[in-house]
Amino acid sequence: MKFWWLMKKAFVLAALYLFSSFVVCSPASATDIHDGLDAQLRANEQKHGIPGQAVLVLHNNDILYRNAIGTTALEHGAPVSPKTVFPVFSVSKLFAITLVMQLHEEGKLDISAPASRYVENLPHSWRNIRIEQFLNHVSGVPEYFDSNDFSKPFPPSLNAVFLSLKDVPLAFVPGERANYTNTNNLVIAAVVEAITQTPYRTLVRERIIKPLELNDTWLGLADVPKDRLVKSYRAMDGKIAPDLSIAWPDYSAAHGSGYMTLDDVGKFMSAIAQGRLVSKADLLRFWQPYKFANGTVGFFATGWDYGKSGRWHEVGHDGGARVRVRILFDENLDDHYVVVYLTNGNNDGVWSSTLVNSVQNLILPK
Repeated sequence: MKFWWLMKKAFVLAALYLFSSFVVCSPASATDIHDGLDAQLRANEQKHGIPGQAVLVLHNNDILYRNAIGTTALEHGAPVSPKTVFPVFSVSKLFAITLVMQLHEEGKLDISAPASRYVENLPHSWRNIRIEQFLNHVSGVPEYFDSNDFSKPFPPSLNAVFLSLKDVPLAFVPGERANYTNTNNLVIAAVVEAITQTPYRTLVRERIIKPLELNDTWLGLADVPKDRLVKSYRAMDGKIAPDLSIAWPDYSAAHGSGYMTLDDVGKFMSAIAQGRLVSKADLLRFWQPYKFANGTVGFFATGWDYGKSGRWHEVGHDGGARVRVRILFDENLDDHYVVVYLTNGNNDGVWSSTLVNSVQNLILPK
């Protein structure tokens, strides 16, 4: 009898120990993550000379971390907050990519078909290039502007872009290798407009911005509240300098004219990961890296950056050296993390993937 009493007492004490450990350790673990990320942001700020940054980490539906530090501008700036507006540059491409995935899911578009099936005024040499090849930057089409001289005028319209490139040879045979150009996304925008007979900006607003209530998202600078907008910087000769002022044409909305707050980017990325804009089943099919004829794979999966980190798949996109978004997910998208890392520049040209990796290393289960 004494033996069973001692066993029962031992069991109760063990249970109490486990319960107390759970109560004490779980919040401490969350606190450790938060403190660790706070320290990482400060370290990134110091190491890379970042004026302002805002970071959001989500695990499924839960916020693991949300913080903003630094200043919106080096002179006469304000403290960065989650309500601060950042240009997201090429992260804007994810809107066009999402539209393509939606239309494919609805049976209105076939990404394996040539883009010329839907857009009649493409250059002749582009007529057999498939939509998936434009999405994955393996089309071989040239860039539509001179990135070394932004003083040159842009073509006045999308049709003028295609006319200006009609005699320019492809850089390589489509599907042979990858070369990232913004022209690819202009073709994607032309495809979705042709299929829906709706302007691109209207499509983004009606299919993404309004359903998700992205009230702090703009395509273009005109309506952005200037008192909440960061000043953007770039690295130049080891120092930080004001970013180039580029008068992008209206049709550039397809590749880089988005302005968003931290929370709006998080809403968009979370909605994607949860299958609210495109079904999870289709996402898993879309999020396969492009395969070349020689068996190697590219860096993109239906337009999304693609990679792997242990058992986690990674998809996302960068906005150059300033911003990056990433979704990390398991085999079935049942478990996922979202990382949003926004900055307004740096002094050493650090790539945005380095910043996201510094966060990712602290949040993923070991």
